[in-house]
Amino acid sequence: MTQDPQPSPAPPPAPAPDDGRLVPGGGASPQVAGGLRRRWTRWLLWGVPAVVVTVGGLVAGVYLYLAGQIAVREATPRPPRVPAFAWPLRLVDRVHVLLIGTDVTLDHRRRVLNVARADTLALVTFDPERGRIGVLSIPRDTRAVIPGHGETKINAAYAYGAAGLTIRTVEQLLGVRVPYYVKLGPASFARIVDALGGVEVDVEKDMKYTDSWAGYTIDLRQGRQRLNGQQAAGYIRFRHDPLGDIGRVERQHRLLRALVAQLRHPSTLLAAPRLLRAIGAHTDTNLGPAELLTLGLFALRVRDHPLQLHTLPGTFAPLYWEPDRARMRALVADLFYGVTLDEMAAVRVEVLNASGTAGLARRVAERLGELGFARVRVATEARAADVTTVIDRTGRRGLVQMIAAALPRAAIRREAPTDPPSITIVLARDAARVLSAAPLRRAD
Repeated sequence: MTQDPQPSPAPPPAPAPDDGRLVPGGGASPQVAGGLRRRWTRWLLWGVPAVVVTVGGLVAGVYLYLAGQIAVREATPRPPRVPAFAWPLRLVDRVHVLLIGTDVTLDHRRRVLNVARADTLALVTFDPERGRIGVLSIPRDTRAVIPGHGETKINAAYAYGAAGLTIRTVEQLLGVRVPYYVKLGPASFARIVDALGGVEVDVEKDMKYTDSWAGYTIDLRQGRQRLNGQQAAGYIRFRHDPLGDIGRVERQHRLLRALVAQLRHPSTLLAAPRLLRAIGAHTDTNLGPAELLTLGLFALRVRDHPLQLHTLPGTFAPLYWEPDRARMRALVADLFYGVTLDEMAAVRVEVLNASGTAGLARRVAERLGELGFARVRVATEARAADVTTVIDRTGRRGLVQMIAAALPRAAIRREAPTDPPSITIVLARDAARVLSAAPLRRAD
């Protein structure tokens, strides 16, 4: 009896193609896993370096462009070492920059004179510790003492001594060291706005004004609209309402918020070349290209924190904006140093005169009292010193920086904190040479 032939065994199934599909059980097939590993390896070897090179090239290109476009001028001596700026383009300490917008002065024949006043003044602080940007606008009619010229409106400081004297006047008024400035001419702002493609603003009311002598007209309708450069300049220039210059400062703040919001929008990248050209052609500054780029990148990174916009506290007086010094002290201490008046009142400050110049410690103590330091005593040091030194026993950098700003130059030495906290100032011969030549107090 014969047996039927056995069927041939079925051939093994062909391996699944490496198509990225998952096998039962939730994992990838060995072929897929191997392919993914190879792709990730290729990405790590080539993709990451490519991104780094691309971003680095973009930053380097912007830096080189700025270096070729922006004129760096020295209105005031720059500090030999600026620890606030670190590589790569990082801001590691607080930086103050004075924005100066100048006007045009015409003679009786409507000819432009080589004399300008500061039509706009705003001190900007970039604070990496608290991750914010603060702006203090100083109305042009603010009563202030201009060194060498006495008490008058602060906008005259630029006419008397350009950016350098304007900085010294602001420093004396506020008690804030100002190492940097950016100056915009009469047409600078309009051209920068045009380079940006205009700016969208909600104009709060109709604005109409014609200055036939200066040759400009402001004609804006109420409502949200996109303003070109000339219209935006007219919007922040308009001051013919009951609040006068204070209303103008408020409009400057509205427009500044709108500009910052637009600069943070991705579409602004398309306007970057035009914007950089306009900034380079129409501004003067003593900030270097890398420093400007560092501040710009910092501004983009703090998008979660709104701008801190303030106007110098004060009241209307005949011809002037009269500063309210008590409110001004509190605002300056918080905005530019991150300290409170209570902290300033609690610290004990000793001023030792080791300069050999009689009365110098008393003058410094009076200045510190004006800034808000309530517990200040003076004494004479028997041994003369060559370098003015601030000895910190508080552990609060803001307090020490505030005191150092009241001195022309000072070394800072830190010691173990004491209870109550204390700071010692040793006034040396170097301070005497500067402080003896310039008054510290405002004119009465």
